[in-house]
Amino acid sequence: MTEKQGRDRENPRREAEMYRVEAIQEEMALAVRFLGGEGPAKDQNRKAARAAKLSPTVIERLRWKKIKRVPADLADAIREAVERHNEEGLGRARHEAFIARQQAAVLASRLADIDPDFYGQEIARLGRPAVSLGSGSHSQSGE
Repeated sequence: MTEKQGRDRENPRREAEMYRVEAIQEEMALAVRFLGGEGPAKDQNRKAARAAKLSPTVIERLRWKKIKRVPADLADAIREAVERHNEEGLGRARHEAFIARQQAAVLASRLADIDPDFYGQEIARLGRPAVSLGSGSHSQSGE
């Protein structure tokens, strides 16, 4: 009975360690697929290698979980690449939202010039406050 208790104390620590290793392996495999985008695995590996600034062989081994214990420098490189990718995506989304607000402001000003009484509801729906951003007023004067 005491022998079994001794093994029980050791197992949870070992299991926790293996769980952490497997979790990091899974994180790296998913990150490589995320960085690679769409397409065949070979193309995804190349894209991920460029993004993480690692060799395609290392990326391939991470993708297929061939590296049992992922070194910290590799994990950091992949995590930084994912962070850069997310920041770039967020920057693109902000830019697209800014362009959409400008276009709405231009459309609202055109509708107001045509007939503000008739198009009043549409102008309100387009978000008239977007004109007050400063950039929207430049778009009006350019036309």
